[in-house]
Amino acid sequence: MSDNKKKAILSSALLLFVLSLVNKGLGFIKSMTIASVFGATIQTDAYYVAEGLMQNALLPISEAVAVSFLPIYITIKEKNKEDAHKFTSRTITDIFLLALVLSGILYVVAPVLLKLMLPSYTAEQVAMSVHYFRILIWGMCFYMSNQLLQSLLNAEKQYGFSSFTAMMNNLILTGAVLIMGHRFGLSAMAMAVPFSYIAQYLFLQIKSRDYGRLTMRYGLRDSRIWRLCLQAAPIFFGNAICELNQLVDKSLLSGMETGSVTAVSYAAVLYQFASNLISIPMTTIIYTELAESFAAGRKEEGGAKLEKGIHISLFCCIPLSLFVMIAANLVVEITYGRGAFDAQAVVMTSEGLRYYGLCFLAYCLNALLFRACYSLNDTMLPMKVGLGTVSLNIVLSIALAHFLGLKGVVLATAIANTLTSIVTIYIFNRTKIRIHLGQFARSGIMILIASVAGMFAAMFWIKSGIVTNGILLFITAACLDFGIYGVLMILTKNEIMMEMLSIGKEFIGKRKG
Repeated sequence: MSDNKKKAILSSALLLFVLSLVNKGLGFIKSMTIASVFGATIQTDAYYVAEGLMQNALLPISEAVAVSFLPIYITIKEKNKEDAHKFTSRTITDIFLLALVLSGILYVVAPVLLKLMLPSYTAEQVAMSVHYFRILIWGMCFYMSNQLLQSLLNAEKQYGFSSFTAMMNNLILTGAVLIMGHRFGLSAMAMAVPFSYIAQYLFLQIKSRDYGRLTMRYGLRDSRIWRLCLQAAPIFFGNAICELNQLVDKSLLSGMETGSVTAVSYAAVLYQFASNLISIPMTTIIYTELAESFAAGRKEEGGAKLEKGIHISLFCCIPLSLFVMIAANLVVEITYGRGAFDAQAVVMTSEGLRYYGLCFLAYCLNALLFRACYSLNDTMLPMKVGLGTVSLNIVLSIALAHFLGLKGVVLATAIANTLTSIVTIYIFNRTKIRIHLGQFARSGIMILIASVAGMFAAMFWIKSGIVTNGILLFITAACLDFGIYGVLMILTKNEIMMEMLSIGKEFIGKRKG
C-alpha cells in the first residue's frame, strides 16, 4: 500500500475523529444532564435495565445485518449500480417489517423477560422496568433501519452522516430531560428515544435516497438477501451471546447495593465515549477499505490496511488506558458529581470506569479483526472466538462479583476482551492473512514507555493539590500526560505521529493558500 494511501486513510480517520469528538461531547452533556436530574436510584436502575434489554434485542440483529450488507453491496455495485439500488431497497423494506414484528412480540413478552432478569426486584420495581421497556421498544423499527442506512452511506464513503445522526439523538434526549424530566420523570426520556430514532431515520433516508429507499416491494425472492441472511446468522448468534453476557452482568449488579446498575451504566458511557473516538473512525473507514481490497482480490493490500489499523490502535489506546485509570475519579466527579448524583454514586462509577480502562486496546483490536474476517466473508471465526470468550466472561463475572462486587463484573469484561484479541490474532494470522506483528515490537515498546512517562507526570500533578478546580485540574493533567507522550513520539519518529504532523502541515498550508 502506497504512502499516499496510508495518509489518506489516516486523514479520513482524523476527520471522523473530530466529528465523533463533537458528538461525544454532546453525549457527555446528555449524560451529565440525566445524572443531575435523576441521580442513581432504584428508578434509574429500572430504566437502565429496560434500556439494556432493548439494546440486547436491537444490537445483535441490526449490527449483523449492517455488517454483512456492506461487502455484498460493494460487490453488486461494482457490476451494476441500478441492481445495487434494487437490492438495497428490498433489504431496507425487509428489515423494517422484521423489526415491526419483533417489536410486537417483545412488547407482549416483556413482563416475563424482565421478571427472569431481575429475581431480586420487587413486583413494583419489575413493573417499572416493563413500563420503560414497552415505551422504548417502539423505536426498534427505525433503529434497525438506521443501522442499515449508515452502513450504506459508509459503503459510499460518506462517513460523516453516522456522527450527525448520533448528534441528533444526543440533542433530542438532552432537550427532553431538561424540558420535561422534572415533570414526567424518566418516562419523558423513554418517550424521547423512539422520537429520536424516527428523526434520525428521516435524515438518513433523505441522504441515501439515491442508493436505496423504503418501498412496497419486499425481497424474499432475492437470492442475495438470503445470502445476506446466511452471512448475518453467525454474526447475530455471536452478538446475541455477547448480549446475554450483558444480561448476566445486569442481573448480578441488580443484586448488589442500590445504584450499582446505574453506576456501571454511567461508567460504560464514559468508556464508550473514549473507545468509540478511536474505534468508530478506524473500523468505519478501514472496513470499507478492506471490503474493496478483498472484493478485488488484493489481499496483500488489505493486509497492509489492517496492519495500519493495528498500529493506530496501539498509538491511541495504550496512553488513553493509563490516563483513564489514574483520572477515573476526577472524570466522574466532573461529569456526574452534581445534583442528585451523590458521593457514593461517584465512588461506584469511578470504580467501574477504572477497570473499563483496561479494555480499550482489546476492544479496538477485536473490532478491527472481526471486520477483517467479515470482509473476507468469514462470519464463523468471530462467532466461535466470541462464544468461547463470552462463556469465560460469564463464569468470571459470577466468580469475581462474589469477591470484588461491582469491580469484579467489569474486570471480568476486561479479561475476556483481552483474551479474545489474543486468540483472534493468533487464528487470523494462521488461517487468513499473515499480520507482520514483529514490525510493531519497537513501536509498541516506545509507545508504552512514553505512555507510562506521561501517566506518572499526570498522576503526580493530580496528587500535588496545586490546582483545586476539578475541570482545570483535569485539563492540565491531560495536557501534561498527552503532551509528554506526543513529544516522546516525535523524538522517536513514530510513523503515526509523523503522518499526523504531515497532515497538519498540509492543512495549514491549504488554509494559508
